[in-house]
Amino acid sequence: LDRSRNEFVSNASHELKTPLSSIKVLTESLLHMGTNDPSIYNEFLSDIDNEIDRLNAIITDLLALVRMDSGETGLNKEPIDIKELVTKSVKGLNLLAEKRDINLELFFDEEKLIVQGEPMKLQQVIYNIVDNAIKYTPEGGKVWVEVYKGLDNAIIKVADTGIGIPAEDIPHIFDRFFRVDKARSRGTGGTGLGLSIAHKIVLMHDGNIHVTSKDGKGSAFYIELPI
Repeated sequence: LDRSRNEFVSNASHELKTPLSSIKVLTESLLHMGTNDPSIYNEFLSDIDNEIDRLNAIITDLLALVRMDSGETGLNKEPIDIKELVTKSVKGLNLLAEKRDINLELFFDEEKLIVQGEPMKLQQVIYNIVDNAIKYTPEGGKVWVEVYKGLDNAIIKVADTGIGIPAEDIPHIFDRFFRVDKARSRGTGGTGLGLSIAHKIVLMHDGNIHVTSKDGKGSAFYIELPI
């Protein structure tokens, strides 16, 4: 536990230091540039603004995990129609999919599936998984979401024709700050905490989340929630 805590603090410090270093370099460049060109100032200030947003996202995710770990975040459970929840969660991602020329499709079981949970938290899980699928699928690819009934649970499957995950990385995919491809992940704006948060929320709902993947061919995430 102590080793795990130290590793978490070390990783968190590293992740926070990266945008801070960028902000420092950009600020120093502005100070010593000796130019009065407004367009250059706007460009640098825009970059600084983006780095602050990234820093804020990391801190927000860190605080969310700390609250969940300490048990501060309780659940206000209510009956949820999974079909409605998934439709609402994915709606905001249609524009992102269109921009990347990705075909985003939804498939639903005819049976109405009701689970007990907190809608906002479960919506965050679905949004995060689908958002990842879109970001890691090359242009012209496909992402589809299926909702169907298991033995005694509702299953939300999010599959894609993306870059996939190497077999040796799958056991670590829900670890905090773990990235399959660090350079690519930073480029897409990830904090390295999204899947950890999703995993934690699903467990809080007495559910399960797992992934199957083939490197270079795509991935499928399965979110299972008790009916």
